[in-house]
Amino acid sequence: MEFYEVIEKRRSIREFQDKPIARDVLERILNAGLKAPSSNHRRQWELLTLTDKEVILSVAKIVKPYYCRIAEPKTPQQEMFKIAYPLPYFKCKYDLKSETNNYGLMDFAAAWALVENLLLAATAEGVASVVHFPVKKEPEQIKALLQVPDGYMLPALVMLGYAK
Repeated sequence: MEFYEVIEKRRSIREFQDKPIARDVLERILNAGLKAPSSNHRRQWELLTLTDKEVILSVAKIVKPYYCRIAEPKTPQQEMFKIAYPLPYFKCKYDLKSETNNYGLMDFAAAWALVENLLLAATAEGVASVVHFPVKKEPEQIKALLQVPDGYMLPALVMLGYAK
């Protein structure tokens, strides 16, 4: 698929077929994510890829959908918000809330480049995707469930599958 066609076709899809993604396809998508630019080429990311249905269902019980108050979208951004709610982790070396050191924000921003690469690569492979931004207690609950070590942050969950 041509690059601009990939951008045009990328959509958030929330209902997937009960069909696994072939390992080679999944590896290409994940590798594309890991090639994203980062602050000082540090690439502090680690991808935790869930394929076990029981584990995925356990995470799904934690994740709450966002309420959307937009009844009739008037702009593409509003339309995207209406359809774009429903695991990359990155090692956070610096405090995100520091007033004197913005390196933590650079790592956080770089994680979003990884997410975008994942979404575009999935589209190029014919795989649907959606992003969920963990809020409130979700990051800590997911981290505890999956036994993620301290020092890692979860900026987003990226769900992949074949559109229903």
